[in-house]
Amino acid sequence: MDFFNGFYQPPKRTGFAGLLFAAIVGAVLGGSLVAFVVLRYFTPNNVSQVLPDPLLPPAARQEVPFEARDLPEHQNTAIVRATERVLPTVVGITNKALVQDIFDGRSILRERATGTGVIIDADGHIVTNNHVIEGASELRVTLGDGVEYPARLIGSDAATDLAVIKIEKNNLPVAHFGDSNDLAVGEGAIAIGNPLGLTFSQTVTVGVISAKQRTVTINEHNFTFIQTDAAINNGNSGGPLVNLKGEVIGINTAKIKIPGVEGMGFAIPANTVKNITRDLIIHGRIIRPWIGVYWGGDVDEALSRQLQLPVTYGVLIQGAAEDSPAARAGIRRGDVIIAMGGKRVANFNDLRRTIFEHEVGAEVELTIIRDGQEMKLSVILAELPE
Repeated sequence: MDFFNGFYQPPKRTGFAGLLFAAIVGAVLGGSLVAFVVLRYFTPNNVSQVLPDPLLPPAARQEVPFEARDLPEHQNTAIVRATERVLPTVVGITNKALVQDIFDGRSILRERATGTGVIIDADGHIVTNNHVIEGASELRVTLGDGVEYPARLIGSDAATDLAVIKIEKNNLPVAHFGDSNDLAVGEGAIAIGNPLGLTFSQTVTVGVISAKQRTVTINEHNFTFIQTDAAINNGNSGGPLVNLKGEVIGINTAKIKIPGVEGMGFAIPANTVKNITRDLIIHGRIIRPWIGVYWGGDVDEALSRQLQLPVTYGVLIQGAAEDSPAARAGIRRGDVIIAMGGKRVANFNDLRRTIFEHEVGAEVELTIIRDGQEMKLSVILAELPE
């Protein structure tokens, strides 16, 4: 018995009723098949393929899974998906300034610089770098479709190199900001911007997160940056650094320009951007918390031996400003702050960064070393005096 003949059964004789039943079943199945094919492949308004209006604010639109788009397998990647989600929110910014004509002495408006921005709400607010808009007599914003709009400055902050500008247009696509504290060194990163001006607008470069917290001093300001090797060139300033989920995790701001050094770009963390832009939009300036201590130095092994401290890290306090939160909390000269809000404070940059993570009016626990003993104090943060 071979395979085929071994399972062959001769057909049974079928009567009229059986033939009628078979015909009805066949008609139903055939009709269903035809209906499926027509709806699946020939109906233009296929409900499974309806895309959201890209101009609706995020709360009013439903995201369609990227896998439903008609892309070949080699393009259906995390990088393509993330880029597609963020690209409509990336704009070009032109800084125009008044300069004096050397021939007739008149002041004329000329392009001073170009940069990049990211749309942060549907009403036209855009975040960029402070150095992109600094000194501008006029600002122009070019959207991804090439349409240009005049923009006005809402507020800027040199200490974080961030600024918010606004155009008079509604229902704009909006970028989604992720949690920059959740980054992992080595994960993929995408930089989008306008290198060398708007001729190369919305250029995409790809790299990784090289480091999560890099402290860099620029023009006497200490900045804490995300480091990436995704190419950041002149004109990329103010553009987004994006993770592979399509979330903005930073605003690109700087790169190291030293002969022989490549792939060292920096972005302002998204969590900093969210806090700063909120204050700029609401108040037009930054409301910073303050405790009012005078820095006496960072504790290292040498200073620890000299002062006979039980720790080799922390911030030595030179004194507290009169009627400051620190003075009211009982902090005095010679104290060493080693933790704030449960977070270890290794140096003054740590202390300042931790203070800025809290809001004015917050009550925060300080852990200090006094006379060789660890103790805890409670401080209520006040607004930093102008």
